[in-house]
Amino acid sequence: MKKFVLAAAVLILATTTASADTSSGTLTVTGAVTSSINLTIESAGGTTSGAGTATATSDLGSISKYGSAPTGFTLARGASDWTLSSTVGVQVDKANLTSTDYTLTAQLGSAPASGVVWKLNGSTLSDSAATTLTSTGTYGSTGSYSWDIVVADAAAAAAIDNAINFTATSN
Repeated sequence: MKKFVLAAAVLILATTTASADTSSGTLTVTGAVTSSINLTIESAGGTTSGAGTATATSDLGSISKYGSAPTGFTLARGASDWTLSSTVGVQVDKANLTSTDYTLTAQLGSAPASGVVWKLNGSTLSDSAATTLTSTGTYGSTGSYSWDIVVADAAAAAAIDNAINFTATSN
């Protein structure tokens, strides 16, 4: 009798296990890796915030021909103008891209104040056309570009605020 009860218990357990409900499903994943580049402003004269991002800000404070140069700038006084000089560091990184270099351009965000000239690498910037800074930029390294703001003595005492818009294009 003990053998029969034990055999019945095993049969009941096997039946319970064998009749468990199951369900299955499939997740189909689609996607494509695309190439990309990333531009960051690594350094600039003035009191700079946002370094290492694409939207840095450089505060020059109050500037004048006979005052002190802002942090990170030098000041050269000419006969009829004065020049603030510094550098801007720009880095471009790439991912999933076979390009070996890139072209970097710069353009002012708005027309400069009257009597003020903005220059990068010796080229005058405007708000109407981009200026090429390099056509063979090296990915992953910070390029340093000379930055000059030339202010005529005849310029009005007013804000000179502007933006330098950089564009990197893979070659």
